[in-house]
Amino acid sequence: MATTLIDTRKPIMDQIHASWNEYRRTEEGMLFMFGEVGSNYNCWHNIPLAKDFKKDNAPWSTKQSVLERNAVHANKLIRLYISLNIDVERRIPICLFFETGVVSEIKEQIKLLKRIQKVLKLEQELDIHEPLPNATSLFTYTAPLSLDEIEADFKVKVKEAKAEARAEEKKRRQAWAKTNKVKKTPGHTRNNARNNEFNRKVLNLLTTASLIGMNIQDVIVRLERELD
Repeated sequence: MATTLIDTRKPIMDQIHASWNEYRRTEEGMLFMFGEVGSNYNCWHNIPLAKDFKKDNAPWSTKQSVLERNAVHANKLIRLYISLNIDVERRIPICLFFETGVVSEIKEQIKLLKRIQKVLKLEQELDIHEPLPNATSLFTYTAPLSLDEIEADFKVKVKEAKAEARAEEKKRRQAWAKTNKVKKTPGHTRNNARNNEFNRKVLNLLTTASLIGMNIQDVIVRLERELD
């Protein structure tokens, strides 16, 4: 079963064969080969070993480019299986990652598991007091709450948490401003008045110089007199 990552440094086909030889012994393997129990029911001993399949009737692709492409998608999904501790029985076995047309199913499972991963992370961040259903039950749609319901509830909680955080930040800024408010002393006020008066004189002098055609040297001389 797909309990570890596919090692792309080793021959992928060998890993497919090892997975198939284990999978053929399971109930899922029986259903895969013979369908539901009935007139077509058979014994797992009659399911061929991986080495006994011919190229044209193997349940997996044998084209190297397909094996390499599917291994990339498969490893993404297996990482999510492992990180979320998805029940082993619910995972796709390695050999079936290489069926024809299976990539779309892999991508759908990846999308679903990322949604589950997100809500479980939010559960910790929002400090939810009642624990969510486990990842496997959400993955298999057997949880008492659907993933859609949980996401809708968390959307409201996230909005409320953000509003609360903004309010707290506003209070913090107001408290800081109140504590660190700069008090203007009489001396500070007098200095500002002197500076403003000097700036007005300079502005008036430059305006006059522009009107009567004074050059920059004349302006400098006038300013030096003002400073004296």
